[in-house]
Amino acid sequence: MKKNKLKKYSVYLVVLITGIALGYIFSDYKPDNATKEDMPVSKKKVNWTCSMHPQIKTKENGNCPLCGMNLTIITEDGEMEPHQFKMTKNALALANVETTTIGLGNLNSNTILLSGKITANEKTNAIQTTLFDGRIEKLDVNYVGQYIKKGQLLGYIYSPELYAAQDKLLTSVTYKDTHKKLYNAARNTLGLWKMTDEQIDAMIASGTPMMRFPIYADVSGTVTEIIAAEGNWYKQGDSLYKVANLYTVWGVFDAYENQLLALKVGQDITITSNAFNGEELKSKIAFIEPVLNVNSRTVAVRVTLNNKDKHFKPGMFLQGKINVVNADEEMLTAPKSAVLWTGKRSIVYVKSEPQEPVFEIREVTLGGALGDAYIILDGLVSGDEVVTNGAFTVDAAAQLQGKKSMMSNSLSQSNVTVLNNESDKLIFNTNLQSELPNIINVYVELKDFLVATDSHKSMRKAKELMSVLLRVNESVLDKETKQCIVAIRTISEKISKSKDIEEQRKQFKNLSKNMVVIAENLSELDQPIYVQFCPMADNNKGATWLSFSDEVFNPYYGDKMLHCGSVKMTIQ
Repeated sequence: MKKNKLKKYSVYLVVLITGIALGYIFSDYKPDNATKEDMPVSKKKVNWTCSMHPQIKTKENGNCPLCGMNLTIITEDGEMEPHQFKMTKNALALANVETTTIGLGNLNSNTILLSGKITANEKTNAIQTTLFDGRIEKLDVNYVGQYIKKGQLLGYIYSPELYAAQDKLLTSVTYKDTHKKLYNAARNTLGLWKMTDEQIDAMIASGTPMMRFPIYADVSGTVTEIIAAEGNWYKQGDSLYKVANLYTVWGVFDAYENQLLALKVGQDITITSNAFNGEELKSKIAFIEPVLNVNSRTVAVRVTLNNKDKHFKPGMFLQGKINVVNADEEMLTAPKSAVLWTGKRSIVYVKSEPQEPVFEIREVTLGGALGDAYIILDGLVSGDEVVTNGAFTVDAAAQLQGKKSMMSNSLSQSNVTVLNNESDKLIFNTNLQSELPNIINVYVELKDFLVATDSHKSMRKAKELMSVLLRVNESVLDKETKQCIVAIRTISEKISKSKDIEEQRKQFKNLSKNMVVIAENLSELDQPIYVQFCPMADNNKGATWLSFSDEVFNPYYGDKMLHCGSVKMTIQ
């Protein structure tokens, strides 16, 4: 009996001990001597900011560099880049924010929309000129748009030279029977100046030279420009009027370079204009210019239009629609609803984290319209998730958090800066301020050697840039400026050790990113500095550089594409 009780209590004891052990293992209890590593790590990121200038954000407490106020603490979930910001899920739901992942696609069975305008048909243009030196006494045609016919009287001109030739002919009349050749030569001279036989005979009959000689139209057409003015003196061959025959006109459209593979001469195009209330006109592409406009990165596509009814006026805006079939060229496109317009800039908001409501602004370069989408030339890559609904609400959230937004003067820093630049202004001390002109000058000389595709001189110039940077006392620089100077010196060292021109140009892109940040914070410049951009550099990712000249000389391609690029910003 005692054995059974003992066995029973033993079972209870084992169960109790097992329960205590399991409770200890699965409980949240931590002993007092638990190490720091054993404690859960907070995912909160602590920063300090200024309540008056929310763009100021540092990792340490202190005073605002702009207004001197004490910084206040803020916390953020997870790790985000300085140009990124986060929205709450409630805010996203209330604003009905929607996103779309963009990608490459071909033009098969799509529509290309082109913008253009009416111009005069250059093949029918003509210029009315003077036949001899003289002063314009009177103009009967004196406004643009006036239609003139060939042989119509345009005005009168006084010419001392013509007066002398007439006087010579009158003198030769007295001896024309004995010196017939001299008489004929004098008469023929007037004929070369288009005096008619009737005019010459009338002048001989009167015995007095004509003081004012009539100007007759050489061609028929509409006057598009008046160059002449009464009382002015003109030399033989000077232009008086520009005349266009507007029975046919040109419609000239702008096509981006990545649209050209889908276009060809003879292709059908449907033309509309606001002046015709949406009425459509069918035509065909007559000519595609072989030269690209380096400033707009477009090629002119031309059609010839019949204008007998005078509906088309030079300068009138047009829209062209081309149905593209079986085009294999893939293009990156984004929905039109994703693009926000601010002056000359086009921006989109990109969702940076797939699982988190984290966004950042991107400045994009647009090509033509393709149905309900825009062709993206620069600023996005395939796979980016862009905001397609509620973009204005996202922009408002960026402004409230002191991030780059539509209201920012320039987005170039957010696109090119490789620093953790947590303020909008770098602070240059006296030592760095004195060396900055040398740094900029040596950098531009390095750029010139890359333009000339001279790798050896580029190496030497990069070493010189390093030596200038070594004279800068980094210990007294603020954190952001120091990061920038260190990055420039490190990249310069890489260029100085590489003999490969392509590797030098690859490193020069990163060097230029930091130099742009430095240049944008300069003041009291002796000369303007131009920020230039090539969209084709680095496998069509694009790259910037600085230059003292507004004329483009491309350091990433040299002679291969010497003038590829454009001025994106002027710092002065």
